[in-house]
Amino acid sequence: MNNDLPESATIGSEESFEELNNPDYCSLVYLYFSDTDEGQQLAATLEMYHHEVICFDEADELQSAIMVRMPQALVVDVDSPAGMATRKKISNRVISNFPIIYISAIDDFAQRLAAVREGAAGYFLKPLDVEALSAKIDEKIARNEVLAYRILVVDDDEMLAAYFDAILSSAGMHVRSINDPSEILESMKKFKPELVLTDLNMPVCNGLEMAQIIRQNNRYLDVPIVFLSSDIQKEMNVIETGADDFLSKPIDPEKLISTIASRAERYRNLRKQR
Repeated sequence: MNNDLPESATIGSEESFEELNNPDYCSLVYLYFSDTDEGQQLAATLEMYHHEVICFDEADELQSAIMVRMPQALVVDVDSPAGMATRKKISNRVISNFPIIYISAIDDFAQRLAAVREGAAGYFLKPLDVEALSAKIDEKIARNEVLAYRILVVDDDEMLAAYFDAILSSAGMHVRSINDPSEILESMKKFKPELVLTDLNMPVCNGLEMAQIIRQNNRYLDVPIVFLSSDIQKEMNVIETGADDFLSKPIDPEKLISTIASRAERYRNLRKQR
């Protein structure tokens, strides 16, 4: 097994259901304000509503922070030239599992329409109603928790399993990891994953064999199975056995997130049509 990890990847922290239900839990919110004083003032007020708030006044720093530790929500002041530039950058982001809320002094149809088209979760006017803003943040975070994809990670290497778990969790997915393929049927039954991400080369039972065991149950015929391996020569073999995708190690975290999200979303949509 190849244990290579992408050198540039930094793992974000996982937020569990237990933490979310804890009265002392604080959701992580990023603020982008070109006016540092204004941003710090809003941060101090939002913290009174049980949010952990981090302020940024540089777009590059914000993007780096998102890759290191993804927020549960992002609030952006879009009025300044720097704010507009940041708005364009984040509207083209690959990782889009957290809500973005715009703040502006401009109240016109064109700006609001642009916000809708860019996928903004809210548009708040200055002067801010901070209580309403906090309520919107909480609402969108709660909705994301309900919509989060359920991903089952299978890898006999505990370090790699934890690594993939942390990357996907940082993108807002609900992840469960197992290190023993013999636990697969029990995990499928209890966790009901919307996608299985598995290593190909495992002792006792390899990934291909495990996938065939999963497919023996009609309930799991359509559940996507994505393989990870450093042996790209086995890719065609894997696809022919009914795998949905094959990812080569080491894999870029953003590529991993986008692939898993698109496959899980496709599976969820197919289930809705039934």
